[in-house]
Amino acid sequence: MNEDEEADFARLVGPVRRLEHDRIEPERPGPSARIRVRGRAADNPLRTVAEPPAETRAQWFHHGLQKKRIQRIRRGELPLDAQLDLHGLRRDQAVDELSRLLHHALRDGCRFLLIVHGQGHGSEQEAVLKPLTRHWLSRQQEVLAWCPARPRHGGDGATYVYLRRDDS
Repeated sequence: MNEDEEADFARLVGPVRRLEHDRIEPERPGPSARIRVRGRAADNPLRTVAEPPAETRAQWFHHGLQKKRIQRIRRGELPLDAQLDLHGLRRDQAVDELSRLLHHALRDGCRFLLIVHGQGHGSEQEAVLKPLTRHWLSRQQEVLAWCPARPRHGGDGATYVYLRRDDS
């Protein structure tokens, strides 16, 4: 591309900002128990909850979502904006990673996420991360929907998450 073409391209595209990264990095230091979301402090709700309830919903959709949007979420037809793999993490680490993912996703304008938590076959007793993830999602105001992923994305060992648009 010559300089004239680059200038035309920059004029047509408008202002852009460089992304810090294109994936969640588990090596980064975890957030404090409080994170800022939409200009207000948000407590990490699972810091005060010892165990998720025995029965955790398999899916949830906000009543205001259109049927076609719900179908597209269930089918995994929306482009994935971010993905997080929780395999091998302890409960507290998983909650920290979920908080970090939500914070970054809201900040970067992401809408459709994939959280891979596994089905719990590696646990000594019952699944730990799957019910923990779904319970945590059910307590987040920014989450408009979540449901099990399609087999190509991990099936019941993963969850699609659809976030509220940040209009602030």
